[in-house]
Amino acid sequence: MVICENVRRKIIPVASGKGGVGKSVIAANMSLALAQSGKSTVAIDLDLGGSNLHTLLGIKNTQAGIGNFLSSGSLKLQDIVQCTPYENLRFVSGDVLVSGIADIQVSQRRRLVEGILALDADYVIIDLGSGCSTTVLDLFLISNSGFVVTTGQTVAVLNAYGFLKNLVFRFLQRAFASSKEVSSYLKKAVKERAPDSAPGCAGVIQGIQAIDRDLGEKARMFISVLKPKLVVNMVRSPEDLAIIEKLRDMIQKNLMLEVECMGIVCADPLVDKSLAEYVPLMAYSGDSLVAKEIERIAARIVQSDRFPEMPLDFSSYKDTFELAQIEAQFDFDEKNTQHQEEGVTAVKKDTADGAVANLIAVITEQKREISSLRNTVRMLTMKDGQPQVPGS
Repeated sequence: MVICENVRRKIIPVASGKGGVGKSVIAANMSLALAQSGKSTVAIDLDLGGSNLHTLLGIKNTQAGIGNFLSSGSLKLQDIVQCTPYENLRFVSGDVLVSGIADIQVSQRRRLVEGILALDADYVIIDLGSGCSTTVLDLFLISNSGFVVTTGQTVAVLNAYGFLKNLVFRFLQRAFASSKEVSSYLKKAVKERAPDSAPGCAGVIQGIQAIDRDLGEKARMFISVLKPKLVVNMVRSPEDLAIIEKLRDMIQKNLMLEVECMGIVCADPLVDKSLAEYVPLMAYSGDSLVAKEIERIAARIVQSDRFPEMPLDFSSYKDTFELAQIEAQFDFDEKNTQHQEEGVTAVKKDTADGAVANLIAVITEQKREISSLRNTVRMLTMKDGQPQVPGS
C-alpha cells in the first residue's frame, strides 16, 4: 500500500458502493482538472468488465489497454499509456478489447501495482468498478486514500458504508494473513455475523487482542493508516448533506475511520449534455458551477504536498462535512441567482417596464452578496487565507 502523504506521486483510486452515482464522471473530470492545474496526471480505467473511461474522456478505444497488459506477460504498463487531446493528461484504457478478466489473480494484481508505482506522474487517478468485490477492494487498497463517490440517496449512502466496512475487513484479512489464528478469527467474524449484528472494529480489535495483545494494537494502527475520502455527487439541495453527516457518524462509530468529505458536486443537466457530446465536462463547460465544484476538489489535492492531509482552517468550522454544508449553501445560492438572471433576460425580451429594472437591481445586489460570500468561503477553506479554487 502506498502511504500518499509520504510520497510525491499521489495515487487516488475512485470507487463507489453501487453503480449509477457518477463515479466515472468524477474520476474523468477530476483527472482533467488536475491536468489543467499544470500537474502531470495519468487516468487509468480499472473498471474491469465495464470500462468506459475512454468514452467520458472522448477518446476512441483503439489502442492496447489493461486487458492486453494482464493477458500478456511481455507488455509493461508504461507501454500502454497513451496521450490525450488535453495537456498534462495521459490515459490507460481498460479491458474492452479483451474479455474475461473482470477478476484478476494475485500475481496479475501484483504486476499491475508494480506498473502503477513505476509511472512518472504527479497524480494517478484510478477508476475502479462499483461494488465490493475482492478485486475492487484490493485495487482500492493500492493507496491509503482513495475516494468513495456517493449521492444523498439513502441506498447510495448505505452502499458507501458497506463498501468501507468491507474495505476495513479485507485490509485486516490481508494484514494478518500470516497469522493463522487471527486470520481464522476474521474469516469467522465475516462469515457468521447476522444482519444488524456485525461486530464493529472495536469489537474486532478486542477479539484479536484476546488472541494476542500486540497484534490487537497492530490492528488498531493498521486501521488508522486508512484515510478514505467521500465525494458527494448529484447533490440536489443543501439538505442532502444531512444524511452524509449521519454516514460520517456511523463510520466513526463502527469502523473507527476518520473519513473526510472532499466536497460536493451538484446535479446539473450539463453533465448529460457533455456525455452526449463525448467531451469531458471540464472541457465542455469549464466555467459552469458544476465544473468549478470539481475544480475545487482538485485544488484541495494540489494544495497539499502531504495529501490526504489537507491544510484546512478548522477555526471557523468543525470538520470537512460542515465545510461541505457551507459550500453547498453558497453553490445553490449562486445557482438560484443564475436562474433569476435567466428569467430576467426572458422578460426583457417582452417588456421594458420599471418592474424589470427593479428586479435587475435586486439581482445585482444578490450577486454582490454572493461575491462577498465567495470570498468568505475562500478564506475559511485554507490556512493563511489561501484561495481554494485557482482562477475563480
